[in-house]
Amino acid sequence: MNGTPLHEQHDSHPGIGSEDSTSLACAPWRRFIVLGDSGAKGLGSPRGSGCGPWADHVAEALRSIRPDLAYLNLGRRDHSAAQVRAKQLAKALAFRGDLAAVVAGGHEAAHEPFDVDATEAELGRIVGPLRDSGADVITLGPYGPGLLAPVAEEHRSGLQQRLRLLSERTRELALRHGALHVDVTARTLAAEPGTRDRDSRRVDTGGRTVAAAVIHRLVTHLDATETAA
Repeated sequence: MNGTPLHEQHDSHPGIGSEDSTSLACAPWRRFIVLGDSGAKGLGSPRGSGCGPWADHVAEALRSIRPDLAYLNLGRRDHSAAQVRAKQLAKALAFRGDLAAVVAGGHEAAHEPFDVDATEAELGRIVGPLRDSGADVITLGPYGPGLLAPVAEEHRSGLQQRLRLLSERTRELALRHGALHVDVTARTLAAEPGTRDRDSRRVDTGGRTVAAAVIHRLVTHLDATETAA
């Protein structure tokens, strides 16, 4: 099912509830694939903490509608957009997903010098083939606990500007390709650094909030598609 270009909506849902499953009742997706960096992979969470990667929560919500949903997360920490394309895209296409999520470019934006044009081009080489395969694609602005590490005051403003720039470019790219977009960058910049588990790994405490925003974006897409039919 190919997505119709829709304008991004900034969501602030606190979590995932039964109403999300009801809203997704008409969801057609049977194969969910995720590509990207730490924003896609997520970080370790204490067992039974209820935290964890946003994509796992989205897959759980989709499985509440379609228990046979196939789900694969190819995300790798510290992968650049070029590495995501080179090492993950072929596997994603072979998976034949009908819903794909892409979170990449944050690794580049976190460092100087940052070539936003080159990063946007790499993102296009990921999103384009996924759309051409017939998948609905949802992009997220740069997100991930890895971007929440303490930054010296003199570098913080520059980092925030680069992240916002990449988020805007990602949104524009999604619109050009008829993909959906969720801007979670504002959440990343406003959040406190993640807590740590017993192995001193940062925990993705915002996973459920991001998942709720992604699910809400999918629901608005389904509603618009049904209205246009």
